[in-house]
Amino acid sequence: MKDSNDTTAYRVTITLDSAKLPVDEQARSALLTEFRSRVGHLVEGLRGIDAEQDDIDISTGYRYAQVPATCPLCSERLDLQSVHLDTENGALASAVCSSEECDWSGDAVYRIIDLEGSESDAFESSVLTGDIAPDYLPY
Repeated sequence: MKDSNDTTAYRVTITLDSAKLPVDEQARSALLTEFRSRVGHLVEGLRGIDAEQDDIDISTGYRYAQVPATCPLCSERLDLQSVHLDTENGALASAVCSSEECDWSGDAVYRIIDLEGSESDAFESSVLTGDIAPDYLPY
């Protein structure tokens, strides 16, 4: 049985939707700095969470996640081959470690993270323009 005092590092995400923030950049920055400080003070008071103020990131807008195209075992470059669409929102690609000493292989998982349209020569993010909003799902 594991010791009940064992810990491991996790990411904790707090999402605040529809926050009415100042349009003025300096005022918004000051408000976000104060918000970060207050969250930091709350975290300091929680038993079992050992986090520094620098561990807290407060930002506006949407974010996307990505992982490097390197082998999870030896960190060498992955060779991506034979991309095939899945039945939902993305695709899979066969991934093989490029190192001759490593035999890792698996699938690289792709998801649609944005749709970029163009009305002229410029492409524009549908997420940044607010035309679509991404969903955030846990692993």
